[in-house]
Amino acid sequence: MSLLPRFLAVFLALTLCVLGADNNPAQEEDDDAQCPCASSAPAEPRASEPVQQAKLKKPAPQAPTTPAKTEPRAKVLVIGDSLGLCGFGKTLDSRLRKDPSIAAVYTYLACGTVPISWLKTGALAKAHTGCGFWTIEGKSGEHAAEYQDTFGMQRGKRPESHPVPKLETLLEEHHPDILVIQNGTNLLSLFSDGKTILPARHDAQIRAYLSPMMQLLAQKAPSLKKVYWVSPPVSGRVTPDVQDFLLHRIAAYECAFLNVIDSRGLIKYPYRNTMPDKEHFIGRDMDAWAEGVLQRISKDLSEGLLTSAPLPKQALLSAVAKTAGKTALTAPKERPSVVVRAKLIAKSEPLSTEKLHPYQESMVSFVYQVEEVVSGEYKDSELVVMHPAHIRLKPERLETYNVGDSFRLELLDFEGSPWEAIKRNEETGRIELRPFIRKEDEARFPSLGR
Repeated sequence: MSLLPRFLAVFLALTLCVLGADNNPAQEEDDDAQCPCASSAPAEPRASEPVQQAKLKKPAPQAPTTPAKTEPRAKVLVIGDSLGLCGFGKTLDSRLRKDPSIAAVYTYLACGTVPISWLKTGALAKAHTGCGFWTIEGKSGEHAAEYQDTFGMQRGKRPESHPVPKLETLLEEHHPDILVIQNGTNLLSLFSDGKTILPARHDAQIRAYLSPMMQLLAQKAPSLKKVYWVSPPVSGRVTPDVQDFLLHRIAAYECAFLNVIDSRGLIKYPYRNTMPDKEHFIGRDMDAWAEGVLQRISKDLSEGLLTSAPLPKQALLSAVAKTAGKTALTAPKERPSVVVRAKLIAKSEPLSTEKLHPYQESMVSFVYQVEEVVSGEYKDSELVVMHPAHIRLKPERLETYNVGDSFRLELLDFEGSPWEAIKRNEETGRIELRPFIRKEDEARFPSLGR
């Protein structure tokens, strides 16, 4: 064979191999070797046979393509108290942002809050927080706008005072599909000694803090499809019976639209890295708590929550109606008052500063023997007065109150006071007596309009 025909034959075989097969760089080139893809390549025609052109088939008509449907994505609003500031809020926020079904997350955490702290109306409409504030806002997949002012950011620095965001405003601004409420820890302060339950009194008090928010969610939150109320995890400062009592009052509002998550089943007590108050904690247990809540939310998302019609709110309205007449805190109003002359006969000791943190206010309970009712009505021979023990972490001068001394006291009913959910120490053993607060102390509450 001459060189030219041999060259052309080799060139043609290599060309067909490259065009018809995967390239294998480990294969050694050999002019005489069979091409790995030879079986799929057309045979080279003999010189005596005419080359016939292959018949070209017209491509089959393609069906018109339909644009893929975009699955709806949810916007989530999260509000929380001091436990949220300890890590729960940040972890839940970051995990939610990683969920492909979540479009945006807006998280607001304010220390020392109770449910009505987040409302535009009521006794705490002007509530401020001075023990920690944190906001995280933005769309998923984007860098969130974050503002943090909490203890520990700088050595010796205390948080500034911040107005508590109002739920009405947040709903109007963000139009969330899902609302997560982590709140209720501070309602445990209603149980002065951490163990005694007075069903009639405590039921009315707790409902007064819950019903105004529930009514708002049922009537003025059109974008919401689901609400999750995250109840407090185990608190070492109250008995299990007290926590059961609180949970049952929150659960009274539960329905398809509003689910209550009992946090006590998500993490075990005692916690690692528990603070001296036996209630706040940080670290891995906080992350585990947030993960447990996220699993509940993710389950509903996977079952088509976002594509369903808004869940009915009538059951929530019915639960609110049952508490009619018990919502004393829906609007500021005059509370029963009395002026007495009374002798101090017993008093509780202030909480230590380490047990007070992260809060800045606390109260003590003093028992007085009534010597004279100057004005108003009071029938018992003894009465209990709640006195501020700390304001902005500064101890009050309680040494001026000596057992055996008599005082003229202008008093307001303590129920409905902004001080009512402040942490306090009760060692006097007179829990059954209706508590009062001095008028001048009522006006010194630091978180109103400052």
